[in-house]
Amino acid sequence: MEFFHAAMLAGAATFAIPVVIHLMFRMRRKRIVFSSLQFLQQSVLKHTQRLRVREILLLLLRCAACILIALAFARPFRPDSALAGPGGKPQEDIILVVDDSPSLLAQEAAAIRWNTLLDKVRREIDTHPSGDRVGLVLASEPSRAEIEPSGNFGAIKAALQKERPSYKRGDLAQSLNTAIEMLATSQQPLRRIVLYSDLQSNAIERGAWAEAAQKAAAAGRGITIQLESPGDGKPSRLPNLAITDVRPKSDVWIEGRPIPFAVRVANHGDADVSALTVKLMVDGKPLATRIIGLGPRSSSEFELSAPMPRAGEVAGVVEIEAHDAFPEDDKRRFAVRLRDSMKAVVIEERLNERDPFLDEGYYVRMALDPRPRGPAATEAPGAGSGYVRVESIPLAKLSPDKLRDADLIVLVGIIAMQESELSLLEEAVASGKNLILFAGNSHARLSEHFYNGSFWKSGRGLLPARPGPYYEGNTLEGKYHQIGEFKVEHTLFKPFVGENEAHLRLPRFIRHYQPNPADLKIGSEAQPEGKPPRAAGELLASFLDGSPFAMERSFGKGSVLMFPFSPRPEATTLPERKVFVPLIHQAVRHFAGVTSVSRRNLTIGESFDFADVGASPEANVALELPLDKSGRKEVLNLTGKDHPSAEVSGTYTAAFQKGSLHERTLWAANIDARESDLSSEDAATLRTVFASNNVERSATAASNVEWDNERKAQAPDWRYFLVAALLCLLLELWLRDFWK
Repeated sequence: MEFFHAAMLAGAATFAIPVVIHLMFRMRRKRIVFSSLQFLQQSVLKHTQRLRVREILLLLLRCAACILIALAFARPFRPDSALAGPGGKPQEDIILVVDDSPSLLAQEAAAIRWNTLLDKVRREIDTHPSGDRVGLVLASEPSRAEIEPSGNFGAIKAALQKERPSYKRGDLAQSLNTAIEMLATSQQPLRRIVLYSDLQSNAIERGAWAEAAQKAAAAGRGITIQLESPGDGKPSRLPNLAITDVRPKSDVWIEGRPIPFAVRVANHGDADVSALTVKLMVDGKPLATRIIGLGPRSSSEFELSAPMPRAGEVAGVVEIEAHDAFPEDDKRRFAVRLRDSMKAVVIEERLNERDPFLDEGYYVRMALDPRPRGPAATEAPGAGSGYVRVESIPLAKLSPDKLRDADLIVLVGIIAMQESELSLLEEAVASGKNLILFAGNSHARLSEHFYNGSFWKSGRGLLPARPGPYYEGNTLEGKYHQIGEFKVEHTLFKPFVGENEAHLRLPRFIRHYQPNPADLKIGSEAQPEGKPPRAAGELLASFLDGSPFAMERSFGKGSVLMFPFSPRPEATTLPERKVFVPLIHQAVRHFAGVTSVSRRNLTIGESFDFADVGASPEANVALELPLDKSGRKEVLNLTGKDHPSAEVSGTYTAAFQKGSLHERTLWAANIDARESDLSSEDAATLRTVFASNNVERSATAASNVEWDNERKAQAPDWRYFLVAALLCLLLELWLRDFWK
């Protein structure tokens, strides 16, 4: 035993005070004269012996009281033992890490995983006596403590009285690190972390967990880490069907024309699904339905097309009737702004002001916007604004302003370009614009130096393939080409499948270039050192002689669609055929909005970016949240520079002023698609990651606590000495007054 205030041990010398007093009283004697001692001698002797015994006992008790009081003031402690709480058990700090990700809403063994997990947490809290401290970390907010360690167990239980978990995907590794940091400064003899989770397979990062285990072991005296799961801890895979993705493939609204949606459905179970009904709904009405089949542990992506009721802001949902373990992912919301028009910029070598029908791009311009023209145009049946707005500019007047608002760029009859003009085009396409290129001119040959050099750039330029040899036929001699093989599943040729296929094969191509299909392959030409290989191109259709008719290659965020001919009657009869207009419009629809429609669809936890929808940083934005369970609306008053995150699943509405217009935009937020895979890891296997952080080792470390001044001052042993001193004084009082 050691003492915090060792100097106070000098107070033990006070035991000499009762000794001195005792000796002083023994030295004082008084002679009493009796007439006769004959009858008192025997009784006095007995009484004297009893008094001596009492005086010695009183002396010893008084001395012991003085010594015990001095020992108590010296603050004794035992460095070979841990501090104990009221129940004699070493005091403990414990952090409860609770996984509250959406997968905990799954039903397993006739119970909701979340409810089973909460019961285990409550039982753990009830086992702790007063003196222990308990903290709480939620996996959906992994970087902060929900409740700091305290002895207020009721606050922990109240915080867990949630009807359902968070909509956010949890981060278990970061939650463990946060709990370790919270316990790193704890002075309690025992420190422990208990992770409550369904141990979802795709949420386990073993490398990150191993780092957390090492950090916990290295935190002086070690930190115990335990794993608890809702079930028996054995690996499991619950049956579940889920819609994991919904993406509008176009954002241009054409009355009566369906908008295509890419829909992905996954089967995470072990059983086949033969007939699953998938519905697309807007305004509560089903607009499209499809029945699909899925094999076990597989997924399928397909197109679901539906005519939208209007242009502008549209929100809807794709849903299935799965009746599985996790209904939260049986529907997926989407939001899109459908434009009633798009802008196409047609760039030509030059424009003929007197005879525009002689321009290389004249027939393309007419095909893009085939409305009646002239004084009687407004009286013609079906007259009105088309969905494509066309602007023609000569190459010499190309500028960034001309391309900034363009949705589609069309190059027609361009022989060559300046480097500055080519740079403008490359920047526009790389940023997400799409380009349709007609590589031909009806009255002049293309510049081989430009097309095979700056435009091609060893396969890293805008050009999908080099033009190749020039074919020149003669209709009088029957020398011409026609379209041969084409990809029937591609958007460009969908209207020409079946009985319309014959119309596609009628046009004759008299003059065109013959690109080499090998140019579309990766690595067909040596690349600059240190540069990655260029993206592979795609051959969409060929002439009967096998040379390419249409080909496509991505460039940055955009794409380039190339036709190796001039769209003029001098080169082909295509503009004279009725397939020309639908072919051009299919090319437009193929590119319409493919890079801009995903910004309105968020995963819960992602942030809104109001600048994407045109809000200035100073604009006042009213963000209306989805209805809560009571049907109440909540509106957040923000500014355009704020970036709030989507916290719940549903449709959000943002309203703000843009100039003189009052804008209203819709956003859809869905749970993370990874939550749909309900397979769990084996808890016993995962516990081996934390094998070095076992309870026995931590208990041993708790018994070897290094006692700092605060611990020494708080050691409870001084109370025992003080109680013993009090008992000595009480016993001395009884002997003095009641033992005669």
